[in-house]
Amino acid sequence: MEPIVAVNVPDWKPLESVLSSERCEEFMYMGRSGEIILYKHSRTRRYLYIDRTTGRFYRHDGSGMSEIGRDVALEHVYG
Repeated sequence: MEPIVAVNVPDWKPLESVLSSERCEEFMYMGRSGEIILYKHSRTRRYLYIDRTTGRFYRHDGSGMSEIGRDVALEHVYG
């Protein structure tokens, strides 16, 4: 995984394309790693990783990032 790059202006577009505005308010922008934007849910403290160019979802495992489906990613965050 590439190091996280601090970005002055949060990029909310990938999250807004997936969730309602009410649901987006539950997340904090944490930065990005390459093209993957990192959001953290305020209650569960779990991360949602979304590629800002493709809209694909990822999970971080011991060997790096692996692509997962939208439903799996949201189940992880809210589960």
